[in-house]
Amino acid sequence: MKRGLILLSIFLFILPTMVRADAAELKSVEELVQSADGKPVVIMYWATWCETCLSDLSELEDFYAAAGEKVDVYSVNATNSERSEKQVQAFIRQSALKVPVFLDKDGSIAKEFRQVAVPFTILVDRKGKHRVIPGPVTKQQLEEWIQ
Repeated sequence: MKRGLILLSIFLFILPTMVRADAAELKSVEELVQSADGKPVVIMYWATWCETCLSDLSELEDFYAAAGEKVDVYSVNATNSERSEKQVQAFIRQSALKVPVFLDKDGSIAKEFRQVAVPFTILVDRKGKHRVIPGPVTKQQLEEWIQ
């Protein structure tokens, strides 16, 4: 019995690492918008050290689960503001995030949208028009904005 619990614990610890691949670097939001095929796009910009961001990621996860195929949802980590990329990759592997994560290693995404604080959210409508929402957001706000 004890051996079974140990094996189960090891499996549950390793499974998220096996399921979740490391994040890739993102050079431009347009990469994500072009792959959306006319669907709205939601992109949340966050950092691991930001408590508000972690709360927003939870809201984004709920929105992602409810949105299905109607909306493309992504997150971008402010990697240049973190202790190290390795620490960010470890956070991503250990978390239960289902939303695809990209890395902004040099801060170019934040610069592109003239943002100096996290979190912020980028909304892109079906016509490709961008809107930046500084500060925290909720699942309900995201649903309203995307309609």
